[in-house]
Amino acid sequence: MKLLTAFKRHLFITLGNAMPAYGPFNRMRASMFRQAGMAIGRDVTIIGPLNLELSLNEETICGISIGDNVYLNAQTRLACRNSRISIGDDVQVGPRVSFETATHGIVYEPEIGRGLDHHEIRVGNRVWIGAGATILPGVTIHEAAVVAAGAVVTKDVPAHTLVGGVPARKIRDIGPGAQRQGAIA
Repeated sequence: MKLLTAFKRHLFITLGNAMPAYGPFNRMRASMFRQAGMAIGRDVTIIGPLNLELSLNEETICGISIGDNVYLNAQTRLACRNSRISIGDDVQVGPRVSFETATHGIVYEPEIGRGLDHHEIRVGNRVWIGAGATILPGVTIHEAAVVAAGAVVTKDVPAHTLVGGVPARKIRDIGPGAQRQGAIA
């Protein structure tokens, strides 16, 4: 039974990723991933294939949670082999954004190599993540925050904050009264 379930998950992920990257197929792709066991909300748009690094067991595949009204642009990478990635409602993710839940030490030890640790990534509601950003293990991006294009996020991002750079640092506070300035994606 476990083998059949794993096959079903693999089949739906493969079908979802094989769909053309335009029009109605972008919403149908989300439906295929739902059938594979991912928790995906209403009105989710996924442009092109998702780059998924996960095992096909229920614990891992169910470790991906995507809220309502989410837009994942082309080549989004969700790497959560032994952890969780949760994305809130009304989130926009630019192209080539990478969510990485695994890390390892920098010192090589003969018995264990560098080891491997896994830490959950959480993205709050109304977050915008610009093109090419990388979100590293253990990070929480709080409500209505913005991550600039190309940023490498190594620490939590407070609500209503714009961060950017490598590593990402606070650029300014944002909120209802903030001026609209420049594109970040």
